[in-house]
Amino acid sequence: MEILQGRDLSGKVVIITGANSGIGFETAKSLALHGACVILACRSPARGEAAVQRILGEWHKAKVEAMTLDLASLQSVQHFAEAFKSKNLPLHILICNAAVFGAPWSLTEDGLESTFQVNHLGHFYLVQLLEDVLRQSSPARVVVVSSESHRFTEIKDSSGKLDFSLLSPPKKEYWAMLAYNRSKLCNILFSNELNRRLSPHGVTSNSVHPGNMIYSSIHRNWWLYTLLFTLARPFTKSMQQGAATTVYCATAAELEGLGGMYFNNCCRCLPSQQAQGDATAAALWELSESLIQERVGSQAK
Repeated sequence: MEILQGRDLSGKVVIITGANSGIGFETAKSLALHGACVILACRSPARGEAAVQRILGEWHKAKVEAMTLDLASLQSVQHFAEAFKSKNLPLHILICNAAVFGAPWSLTEDGLESTFQVNHLGHFYLVQLLEDVLRQSSPARVVVVSSESHRFTEIKDSSGKLDFSLLSPPKKEYWAMLAYNRSKLCNILFSNELNRRLSPHGVTSNSVHPGNMIYSSIHRNWWLYTLLFTLARPFTKSMQQGAATTVYCATAAELEGLGGMYFNNCCRCLPSQQAQGDATAAALWELSESLIQERVGSQAK
């Protein structure tokens, strides 16, 4: 709210994934209370609608709406994009916030490891499908929520090539924390390559680390995570503080036209060496395109 003090976002249209709880909800609420038209893209229609009502409870004139989006289903992503486009709205800010953390191994209906698809590939496909609207709405921004945990992993093999088996591993080689870290590294690489491709067309992209070990429903999958986050709670940021960097990258006037950066605590900082690799970012983009093409074919864009 401090970042947005005095700002009028009337006329701005925003999509936020995973906006029914945690940092996503605080981001949605903050932007809506400053006049933006905010679409909460949520997996659960009931929880999405409950979040909308909470925001309307704070300001009855808020322009907020929940729409269904399940990133574990490429078909759901496609249906969401079609439904949004049918509204004939511009899109000024797209915030890729949704994530799963600590989830047990499972395959999505598209045959991919769920953490990889929800945290990376689903968002990649969403941006592909909405790219034309973003370009028509320029200047537009994409904010990809990553994490400092991206520093503790590798997604290349011993020869230095991108290794798909690390991104979507079989059950016997799966470790939840490692899968999350790898997906967060993908987030930064994706944001950087997206900015390289779209910034000439007035669409910029930055990635962010939201906050230090914030407890929310994202950590409910394993009791040990719950214990760790409960113990760390006195040292963590509040949800509003956690959302501040996302809001900053989405709205700060001084970032107009600037992208390809990584932010923590509303300050630019360098991500890991691997996250800075242009060749890795390009390889991940090509792999992501081919994974979608194999699954949805000519409807990929």
